[in-house]
Amino acid sequence: MATLLVRLTFVAALAAAAFYGLSFRGKSKWLSYGRLSFHATVTGVLLSAAFLLFLLLTHQFQYTYVWKYSSIDLPTPLLISTLYAGQEGSFLLWALFTAVIGVFLMSYTARRGYEAPVMAVYALIQAFLLLMLVVKDPFEHVWDTFPGEVEVGFVPVDGRGLNPLLQNFWMVIHPPILFAGFTSMAVPYAFAVAAMLKRDYRDWIRPLTPWLAFGVLALGTGIILGGYWAYETLGWGGYWGWDPVENSSLIPWLAGIAFLHTILSQRQSGTFIRLNLLLGMSPFFLVLYSTFLTRSGVLGDTSVHSFVDPGMWVYWLLVACIILFVGLGVGLFLLRRKEIPRQSVRYHYLSREFALFLGASAICFAAIFVLLGTSAPLITGVFGSRPSAIDLSFYPTTTLPIAIAVAFLSALGQSLWWTRSTKETLLRSMRFPFGGAVASTLVLIVLGMKDPVVILFVFGTFFTLYVNIIIGYRIFQGNPRLAGGAIAHIGFALLFLGFVGSAKYDDKQTVSLVQGKPETALGYTLTYVGYTPVDEEKFLFNVRVEQAGRAHTVSPVMYYSEFNDGLMRNPDIVNMLTSDFYVAPVSLEPNEDQQAGKTISLKKDEETQVEEVTVRFVDFDFSDVEKGAMLTGEEFSIGVVLEIVQDGEEERLVPKMRNRQGQISYEPASSRISGYRFTIVSMQPNRSDPSLSTVDIGVQSPSISTENPEPDGDTLIVEASVKPYINLVWMGTVTLLVGFTMTIIRRVKEAKDRN
Repeated sequence: MATLLVRLTFVAALAAAAFYGLSFRGKSKWLSYGRLSFHATVTGVLLSAAFLLFLLLTHQFQYTYVWKYSSIDLPTPLLISTLYAGQEGSFLLWALFTAVIGVFLMSYTARRGYEAPVMAVYALIQAFLLLMLVVKDPFEHVWDTFPGEVEVGFVPVDGRGLNPLLQNFWMVIHPPILFAGFTSMAVPYAFAVAAMLKRDYRDWIRPLTPWLAFGVLALGTGIILGGYWAYETLGWGGYWGWDPVENSSLIPWLAGIAFLHTILSQRQSGTFIRLNLLLGMSPFFLVLYSTFLTRSGVLGDTSVHSFVDPGMWVYWLLVACIILFVGLGVGLFLLRRKEIPRQSVRYHYLSREFALFLGASAICFAAIFVLLGTSAPLITGVFGSRPSAIDLSFYPTTTLPIAIAVAFLSALGQSLWWTRSTKETLLRSMRFPFGGAVASTLVLIVLGMKDPVVILFVFGTFFTLYVNIIIGYRIFQGNPRLAGGAIAHIGFALLFLGFVGSAKYDDKQTVSLVQGKPETALGYTLTYVGYTPVDEEKFLFNVRVEQAGRAHTVSPVMYYSEFNDGLMRNPDIVNMLTSDFYVAPVSLEPNEDQQAGKTISLKKDEETQVEEVTVRFVDFDFSDVEKGAMLTGEEFSIGVVLEIVQDGEEERLVPKMRNRQGQISYEPASSRISGYRFTIVSMQPNRSDPSLSTVDIGVQSPSISTENPEPDGDTLIVEASVKPYINLVWMGTVTLLVGFTMTIIRRVKEAKDRN
């Protein structure tokens, strides 16, 4: 029944697009049918999402999606988040946000004469999302998914559960906000196509502006929350890793930021008419392309985030969707190109219009470079032997010079007048910000900043910070509602300074902490005081951190996850005013008494008996991502997949060897069924004949066991790092969001006043 509902909802969305299209062509009687069909679409999507949520909350494991992503032991908030944990659910969430936003968009455009063309395009987008749900049915039963393997009517006792990496508070709020941003980027596209259909090339941007500002705000918030999630929970030691899936959210956001600046010029002086039509469609194009990258399976070996191969139907549907919507928008632009006004340049090089154009161009170039780097696996897969990721140094190398230009242009753009400014007025307005930037930069140079490129970037950032503080203060005194732009630019400046401090000048050190023995690292005294069991799998490793008479206790988490067949780590952080002290667990080494045991040598697919346990060497665990890290000199790990059998029970363990710039550490794996602990001693891969590969494995009693009393003298290996001025990143984020919110409120009021 639910599957039928999804299909009927898809038909209703197609009907809404058709009826709205007929209404726009002059047949006004079809307008009411278009509204009715879209409301039917919204109702169908709401019912489908509500039903899937009901299935998840009531543990209906006979449905494949429920079985794959949920389990009985999940708390309610995480159980709700499984609604969008998989491909099918995330498409349903996207369709849900599209439906909800569509209701408000319908009412908004109806009052401004844009309902028929905008909603025709928007309903077509909704239809595509529903077509994906027709192909990737979230309501398929397990016996349909596994025909011949599962009897009809079979109900599993429990589900596989949610990936431990996703079992976090941020899973509840980050993806919905990100998808709200993705959804909102469809609105500028619909307005741009509608403007060309109506031949309204000048005024369409006015009703669009608040929607664009909302989309940029939502997508930017989602990106920042994802960064904070990575920083606080996932143990990467940072908030941005230039992962292709991270970049695929950043690229449309950058395009939206560029468009937000160029429409200011069109609103003020009528310039950039053609450019704005193309820029208005580009964020949605990039959302579609990022969807293809992350959901087609092309990034499967080069990204830690991407979905696995969804099947050829979804792959080609995504390709067809890109062709359809890009073809519709660009094709209509080419068809209308002769009649689209070509505005002659009326502004001076010392004008806000020119600065906005240069700034938007710089942002677009940044988006292009990130797009090229992100597409490297696809490009190398087409023209090379196999997909491969680009060296991560490509991104800062290409984007840092652009960021410097953006910093200076942000200051200039706020200081210049529309149409033309005089040199005298400009220089007079920039004396104090320029002097403040020089003084602030000199202070940092004295404190140790030496890289010339970074110095230039910091100087430009201070410059734009002081310019916008002064301008924002003046605007706030006159009309606070107009200060949103200046506040947003202040937020960007704080973000840039936080990026430099926390990423360029952070300090790391790997420390071995023998239990009860203090060690000094990075100016702090660390003492491992023991572990605390959290549940059957997880353990808190308590470390006392002392500095200048102040003491804190951090409790990073480390545990073996059967779901991921590997060791999971979560860091803990001491938050201070000017920096964070970050402690990430690496491994736990047992004391010498417990290391007593035996070493076994195994060839590939060979097994041996250790007392009552059978141990088999299955293969090496060395993904393309780890190979790429090894080739670029970054940290990498190699695992050995072991199959453990005792009394008919079987499990797989993956002890690992980790290489951090030549420093080797070992991550043992403990067996749940046997109680033994397995550690890599040595490995001898044979590339020409993998069957001749051998490993030496140390077999010991486990040191982490709820049945075992806590041992004395264990060594906890952690990576300690200091993140200077990381709070500027979070402060800048909040400031940026406040600025965008004020801009949305202002533009909504302006749109109402015009009507």
